[in-house]
Amino acid sequence: MGKGKRVLCPSYIKNFKCDGKLCDSRCCRDWRILLDEETRQKFLTLPDHDEIFKHVDESAQAFKLQSSGACPFLDENFLCKLQLKHGEDFLPAICQSFPRVTYKLGDELFLQAMTLTCPVAAISILLEPITFETTDNLKARQIFDFTEKIPDVEKFLSRQRAAIKILQRRDLSINERLRNLCEYFGEKISVPVDFDAENHAATLAEIFGEMYDANLTVGKKNQLAATYQANRENILIQLRGNFSDVLENYLVNEFFMRCYPCAFVGDEKFNCRVFVTAYRALEFAAVLTTISRTHLTLEDFLELLCAVNDKLDHSKGGMEAIKNFAALHDAEIFYSIMIE
Repeated sequence: MGKGKRVLCPSYIKNFKCDGKLCDSRCCRDWRILLDEETRQKFLTLPDHDEIFKHVDESAQAFKLQSSGACPFLDENFLCKLQLKHGEDFLPAICQSFPRVTYKLGDELFLQAMTLTCPVAAISILLEPITFETTDNLKARQIFDFTEKIPDVEKFLSRQRAAIKILQRRDLSINERLRNLCEYFGEKISVPVDFDAENHAATLAEIFGEMYDANLTVGKKNQLAATYQANRENILIQLRGNFSDVLENYLVNEFFMRCYPCAFVGDEKFNCRVFVTAYRALEFAAVLTTISRTHLTLEDFLELLCAVNDKLDHSKGGMEAIKNFAALHDAEIFYSIMIE
């Protein structure tokens, strides 16, 4: 590989192939599809560029979606007309890159994973043990520059690898892994604290309302919290028993894909709190979904994980609520609410 590009990635990436027929081209529907400047200039070289720009909202620098919510260039076979006619080079950067999430860590060093928002990628991510490798194949044009955010790359990589080892320790329960993770990143408490199930449920009901932009009344949030609290223990035992490997892969991929412990502005301890709280929000959604459906199949569970990730990626209110909770409390209160 020499001195060329180094891309740190899970091994599942090399097997991924986009197939809109498997997911009804979900990423081409109901999402804002941005038009980057590089692609704009490429469009201007095409003889049919006037026809293309009829479908561009210049004020938003994005494609105008059809009334159905679909991209204007999505055909009846779930294929992209732009790619079919002009080739992959004429796809917007976001379309060419998705579902890959790529970070630049140094001049020639990149970190890349895939997001569960893509249901096809989710199958590769969640159903097989996650291993990591280094390659020189960087297939993405949308890249988040973290070179200033992570000045000490070797330290970051060392800390991230250690955290993933904790998350993959199958001799520990999920709760024990999360506790060990918090302790590894400096979350210390002077004396043991009891888990506050009532406050835990109330906090997650608040976050849940923000994630789904539900504008819940106090009464409705209290009702959701009470339902969750009454059922969480039994249902979580079932889910962790039935889907233990899936949950482990979910946690590992989230940690790597979002570039923890440097995902958000704040120290490692804060980032770890955000990570744990976001996972607890997933548990809240899983318990409520199980109650409504009586039983979750593997397919149901994978669908739920994709849906929750969609909200984490696209719900500003939900992520803000998670970060606000992580920032507002001392270690003892955080442990009592989020670490069982």
